Amino acid sequence: MLKRLAIATGWARRTRNSPVARIAIALGACVLGVGGRLVLDPYLTGTPFITLFGGIVIAAFFAGFWPAMLTTALGAIALEILIMPRVAIARPHDMDWLPTTFFLLTSLMIALIIESVFRAHEDRLSVVEELARLNADLDSQVAERTRQLEQQVAERQVAEARLHQAEKMDAIGHLTGGIAHDFNNMLAIITGSLDLAKRRMGAQSDARIVSHIDNAANAADRAAALTHRLLAYARKQPLDPRRLDVNALVGSVHALLERSLGEQVIVGLHLDPAVWPCHADQTQLETAIINLAVNARDAMPDGGHLMIETGNIALDESYCGQQDDLTPGDYVQIAISDTGIGMSPEVQARALDPFFTTKDVGKGTGLGLSQVYGFLKQSGGHLNLYSEEGKGTTVKLYLPRATVREGRDAVDPDTTLRFVPPQNLTVLVVEDDDGVRAMARASLTELGFIVHDVDSPFEALQLIEAGLAIDLLFTDVVMPGMNGRQLAERLREIRPDLKVLYTTGYTRNAILHNGVIDNDVVLLVKPYSVDDLARKIIDALGPSLN
Repeated sequence: MLKRLAIATGWARRTRNSPVARIAIALGACVLGVGGRLVLDPYLTGTPFITLFGGIVIAAFFAGFWPAMLTTALGAIALEILIMPRVAIARPHDMDWLPTTFFLLTSLMIALIIESVFRAHEDRLSVVEELARLNADLDSQVAERTRQLEQQVAERQVAEARLHQAEKMDAIGHLTGGIAHDFNNMLAIITGSLDLAKRRMGAQSDARIVSHIDNAANAADRAAALTHRLLAYARKQPLDPRRLDVNALVGSVHALLERSLGEQVIVGLHLDPAVWPCHADQTQLETAIINLAVNARDAMPDGGHLMIETGNIALDESYCGQQDDLTPGDYVQIAISDTGIGMSPEVQARALDPFFTTKDVGKGTGLGLSQVYGFLKQSGGHLNLYSEEGKGTTVKLYLPRATVREGRDAVDPDTTLRFVPPQNLTVLVVEDDDGVRAMARASLTELGFIVHDVDSPFEALQLIEAGLAIDLLFTDVVMPGMNGRQLAERLREIRPDLKVLYTTGYTRNAILHNGVIDNDVVLLVKPYSVDDLARKIIDALGPSLN
């Protein structure tokens, strides 16, 4: 019954939405009521309007109140004409207006009751539909809010990971910077002293003593390299970025790799002839490629293929937004791929962490990839690592494209001038560490310079103000009271043409801008050998030295 009522109600809702259908139903109901009364006239004497009630009910339910009233009015008129004259003849003493009045009032009540019930039913259906819509909206809103919360949680996790990485980098930077200055000062004394000892032994030196000196010097070099790698990972190393021809640089490194990686490793090149120049530190980029090539060789114990590719790529905002400190724009890509054993997802997740290594003890420091990563980030670039176990690894280096304004080209090491002992050139050494100052004085004396040395920037100022004439200021950067850059600026107020060579084991911003060496700065990083010192003096004094 309820199902049939629901079906009928559904029909009624559809017919009530069409004015034409409502009028048609009203007329049909009128014809049905009048026709039924005429057919049943012999049996319905004295009740002229009774058959119209059925038509009124149908019209009121399926068409509404005013169609029911239309059925009532038309039916009453028709029956007044067709039936009421015979009723008046049969019952002459009745009041002839009473049946019509009763019929009209009853029809009105029937139509009102049916309309009220239908409206109540419609209101209930509307409430149910609205509730269903609200529930659906609530479900969609809950789903949307859940998606937003999940996105916010994911973004927060990414932000927390980046913050954790930044805090880790800052902690390593502070730790490394704290030890780098003093540690490199000690290494400078060791390296310089060993170099001087070997130079002064002459050609008739004892081979065993020379061997011991070489072993000690190699150990000091490894210790210095370890400190430099830590500074590289912490993005604190001084960089000297220049405009580089990437294909030429990779070609020169390729020749070295073919000799050093062994015959089992086949090194191939795929160089894009239209590759852009990049803006990077030449030495550090060469070191990065060599480190990655050595890692690839170690991942191919039975030999394999190593491929180095170059190309151009534009990184958009959507990609850069997922990375750490990466700006959209044009980049030069260097990809190093091997056919080695690959990495598991767990190893990939930690591959860039300092001191993490899968090699045996003594065979790796765990600073190779982390050094490359730190160098790229400090250079405004990016590193992308992809690896599959049993298939190999690809490391992609992204370096900023060099613009026209970045006009300094890389220096060809083969064009470096040979050092010729100077005649009557004076150097003032400013170094607060007694051991380092003594080693620097001895090294400069070995090279043929006239040397004056002081342990304080203020003493250096006093000497110059007192009239000491010098050709070169050789100063440490980090000193108490006044750093080396401030000292050079004070002295250039007196001697505008003064040449300056800086040296440091670690510095933040005295002669660097975001880790990049200023254009007018010549820097010698501790520890250094006598030959390193000679080359930097050539850079500081210029070709006129010879």
